[in-house]
Amino acid sequence: MLLRDVLNFEILRDAGLRVVVEADLDQPVRWVHTGEIADIAQYLRGGEVLLTAATGLGTSREARRRYISELADAGAAAVIIELGRAFRKLPPEMVDEASSRGLVLAELEDVPFVEVTQQVHTALLNEQHEAQERATSIGDDFARLVLEGEPVPVLLELLAERLRNPVVLEDGSRHVVAFGGYQQPIGPLLRRWLTHSRQGHQGGSVGVQIAESEPRCAWSSIVLRGEIWGRLHVLEVDTPLDRVSALALGRVTSNIALHLMAERDVYLSETAERSLVGEVVRGVKFSGDDFLARATGLGVDFERDLVMLVVGPDADMADDPSTGIDEQTVRDALRTARWPSLAGVIGGQVAVVASAGPPLGLRPSLEAFASALETHDPSYHVGVSRPARATMLHRAFTEAQTAQRLGPTTGPGAIHHYDDLVLHRLLTPLLQAGPELANFVESELGELISYDDDHRSELLPTLDAYLQANGSKAATAEALFLQRRSVYYRLTRIEEILGRSIETPDHRVRLYLALRARELLDSRAASAV
Repeated sequence: MLLRDVLNFEILRDAGLRVVVEADLDQPVRWVHTGEIADIAQYLRGGEVLLTAATGLGTSREARRRYISELADAGAAAVIIELGRAFRKLPPEMVDEASSRGLVLAELEDVPFVEVTQQVHTALLNEQHEAQERATSIGDDFARLVLEGEPVPVLLELLAERLRNPVVLEDGSRHVVAFGGYQQPIGPLLRRWLTHSRQGHQGGSVGVQIAESEPRCAWSSIVLRGEIWGRLHVLEVDTPLDRVSALALGRVTSNIALHLMAERDVYLSETAERSLVGEVVRGVKFSGDDFLARATGLGVDFERDLVMLVVGPDADMADDPSTGIDEQTVRDALRTARWPSLAGVIGGQVAVVASAGPPLGLRPSLEAFASALETHDPSYHVGVSRPARATMLHRAFTEAQTAQRLGPTTGPGAIHHYDDLVLHRLLTPLLQAGPELANFVESELGELISYDDDHRSELLPTLDAYLQANGSKAATAEALFLQRRSVYYRLTRIEEILGRSIETPDHRVRLYLALRARELLDSRAASAV
């Protein structure tokens, strides 16, 4: 019950209640006390409303000021003084002290204190009973879903809906494992989660805590085998936190712990694994030694150099939501290849940190991995970085991502090595140096690009296929699934638009370089989105 609710009781309104000092009227009220002794503050625990006639304060202004100050220190919600017996009006020193301390101070005429306390206490007890019943209902529904084997995100969605606020589960590294949203979008909050989680969430106390963070938050530790695994948060975003939130949070935390314990061999390790790979990709405050130590803790002992793999769909299918890579499929393929590794989903792709010296050797392990992956979906492509030390894994991720994106344009197969992208590696410094590379592409291919855009034709892909087929029109027709006469027509049209022959070696080299440079430019533009 809030203070404004108490002050709005009919028995107090009928007694002419007037709030003299108005502060926080939305603070919760724990109880109502009556008393006349000057040192009553020592018996308060915070959140109480004190009803008094102030007959025991004496006539000293300093004593009256000290009385209000001590009540504020004790955390009293409000002081309601009955006029007529000690004061005909509230002394100014009491009003001044209450104003400076932010303590609600009110006055009223004669009122039977017993009736006031009885009504307020009855309302408080009824409210507490109702909150307990609601929390019990939430806890029972939550426990039922746990027994039915529902995944953690489904559990948190239920909790968020019942508490009318978003709920977030984080691990011991303060990384979000799962969450449930309510009405407001939770994305902006998740993007600054580390800041929120460190604000007012210190200590490893067991039980429900309130963090005066932004937003305000009720949280409780998840304890597994006597160790704190993470924390469950209820965020004051859509509705004010109430007693039900605290009671329900205390109930469901133990159920979450039991659920995680039941899946500890899979869920916990994969969550921590995903979090660790995510840190590699972000590369912010990344420590190679820390990475190796945490990988060992997950049961993966990297003894030699490492490689990064990026697994994703073909570039033509990358924007299709239905083609998202399945993280478990990649893990299963890695286990089939008996390859020491860690994996995690990053932006619709799976990033993998793997040993550069697996027992079978790198090339055989890649072949076994690709073979196992192909049984699930042959459209996946794998980019492979150069071997790297743990400290250079972020750069290795960039190499693997480049190989996954550009490799399919340079050769067949599902495995693409960054080492094989020699031409792209030579062009990359020009890409970073300034506009020269873009100007080169425009001078060589600009008219052809404009023609394709205006006529919705496929002359540019035809030219690329022709050059990659080393000038063989038959091979070009086969690669494009066209009849030869269609290829002849397109090549003739390309020469007319470019105004030069595409048969001479010099022109072929220039056009091939321009096509590869355009891929790099398009790749950079896509990465910036």
